[in-house]
Amino acid sequence: MKAFAPFALAAMTCLLSQISAQAQYKAPSQYFPKTYPAPQPGGGAAPGAANPASPQQPAKVQPPKFKDLPLNAGFYFHSDTNRSYLWTKISTSQARNSKNGVVQTLGAETRVQK
Repeated sequence: MKAFAPFALAAMTCLLSQISAQAQYKAPSQYFPKTYPAPQPGGGAAPGAANPASPQQPAKVQPPKFKDLPLNAGFYFHSDTNRSYLWTKISTSQARNSKNGVVQTLGAETRVQK
């Protein structure tokens, strides 16, 4: 009986205080807003609506490669997202780290950031 008392007290407290949780509710007008025009029958776009599959979208610019850099140009490796270590191209296949002076041989196809 003593073990039952705390559970009964907690159940009575919840029932008396009527703890209720409300779910978020969206009205049908929020699911289908009037600002977006309906698609035209036959798959055509609504007048004034932008066509997301238009061929005029610019292509993604590929990052430059080590071979594309001029001599004495500063660059960062593609994996160096914080741009912590500046490197300088000193020849067609070598670069020098400006932080500690290390010279490293790199492949021509290595992707870099300017």
